[in-house]
Parts: sequence; C-alpha cells; structure tokens
Amino acid sequence: MGSKGGKKDMGSLFMTFLLMVIALALTPTINSSVTDVTGTGGSNLTGAAKTLATLIPLFWVVIIIAIGVAAIYVQMKGGW
Repeated sequence: MGSKGGKKDMGSLFMTFLLMVIALALTPTINSSVTDVTGTGGSNLTGAAKTLATLIPLFWVVIIIAIGVAAIYVQMKGGW
C-alpha cells in the first residue's frame, strides 16, 4: 500500500496514461473495422444490430475516458 503522492502512485498514473494513449491510437482501426462490417457491401447487419455496431467506436472512447477519470479519482482519494 503506497503513501499518498508517492512514486508508486505516479507510476500508476503514468501507466494509465500510456494505456490511454495506446487505446486512442487504436481508435481509427476500430472505426474502420466497424465501417467494414456495417458498410453497404453485403452487410449481414440490419436494424438494431447495425445501430449498435456503429456505436462501438463511441463506447470505446467513452470507456477510455472513464478509465482515465477513475484512475485520477482513485489517486486523489489516496490510492488503492
């Protein structure tokens, strides 16, 4: 258990930041994959399934932001 503001806490925040950068770098890949699946060329998805599939990139970014906010909140409260 680390003390508030210790090196362990900074390492955890740095790793979270690194995770977020990598995840955001993968966002165009996820977006193009979803576009390939939901495109007009022979798509098997229709209706609600197609609508939910087009929202996958949005969910991806929201989850990345939530991870960052949660990590900062935990660090401000004193660590795990």
